[in-house]
Amino acid sequence: MARTATYRGNPAGLILLACLATALAMTLTAWPPLTFLFVMLGWVLAVGVHEFGHAWVAWLGGDHTVEDKGYLTFDPRKYADLQTTLIWPLIALALGGIGFPGGAVWLREDLMRGPLWRSAASLAGPAGSFLVLLVLVLVLALLPVSAESETLAAAVAFLAFLQATAVVLNLLPVPGFDGFGVLRPFLPAGVRSAAARIEPVAPLIALAVLLLVPGASSVIFGLALSLAQAVGLSPPQVFQGLEDFRFWTRLGA
Repeated sequence: MARTATYRGNPAGLILLACLATALAMTLTAWPPLTFLFVMLGWVLAVGVHEFGHAWVAWLGGDHTVEDKGYLTFDPRKYADLQTTLIWPLIALALGGIGFPGGAVWLREDLMRGPLWRSAASLAGPAGSFLVLLVLVLVLALLPVSAESETLAAAVAFLAFLQATAVVLNLLPVPGFDGFGVLRPFLPAGVRSAAARIEPVAPLIALAVLLLVPGASSVIFGLALSLAQAVGLSPPQVFQGLEDFRFWTRLGA
């Protein structure tokens, strides 16, 4: 009964319907702002899969508080807020074409059955993003090849590429990212304590590095592109999707 209540009023279905409606509209017109809308809606849904992965594995590992917090759902309201889910990821997407982490679930590692479960709970998020990447590659393969579907295909390719960037970024072994969470259970207590002090601001520092340090975003972009190509994405489609997503660069052209 409690879990049924958890899913009541979940807007994920409405977001999915809006995403599908936008996709249909993209087969009728090549209006670039539709790509922006489609990608942003798809990004919110993909972040939900990422965060659900964390919560589900944590629940399996013994942290049943995630159910009480409402994390065993794809409801974006449970893990999202204005800054982390919209403002910072939008800046990263608009300026660098990088899928910056956009949500957070608070797990009770002390309730999990040992360090392996704690590590697995951190790894489950990037695994969820990788699963979304594979699903989008499959969707892209099933799309009919035609002039009408060209804009939609490019948008799907770019959304898939963003999952690749999310996987690469989240696996960085630095505080504030899932890669560090994978290692944290096996690190000395002093290292964990020092890392905990900077974790709240670490993602903003990382975003500043990506946007301001020459070549930093290119490294992440290159690694993500290699991963995307490895699972079958076409770089020309990805770049076309990125160009359509950043439709404001064409204004006045």
